[in-house]
Amino acid sequence: MAEYEQTAEGFVIRTGHPLLGDIRADFSSVGPDRRRGTASALLEASCLNCWCGTLSTALLARGVEKHRITGKARVVRVQKKDLSWLDCIELDVKAEVDDEDAETLEECLSIVKGCMVTRSIAEGMEVVIRAERAKKEQGNKAPLAGA
Repeated sequence: MAEYEQTAEGFVIRTGHPLLGDIRADFSSVGPDRRRGTASALLEASCLNCWCGTLSTALLARGVEKHRITGKARVVRVQKKDLSWLDCIELDVKAEVDDEDAETLEECLSIVKGCMVTRSIAEGMEVVIRAERAKKEQGNKAPLAGA
């Protein structure tokens, strides 16, 4: 269960999760004109974490231990009756695997259409997920996770 507390100095979200701990926002470091959008940023991060984690779990279940998944998310805002609404969330995900695991990745990409968070959100707004194998850049010799 998450907890929230806000004061004149900032806010803290106590996630209650052992990996995440507390998320703190210090208002003294960011002006009032740049404080908006924290909830949308958390929603974007939540969708990415859930969907990419689901893809990773699918890969691991099929024996693909060496992989790297990166992604970006953005919410699309619209105005309705003088209020801002979230109309859509878009995820762009790239998964890097060794060549011998490319077919398994394609299988996983065809299976993983959503996760608990994106499926739930899709009940109320559009969720667009674009996912593909990352193209290897020449000179990119960073080891894959699990290596």
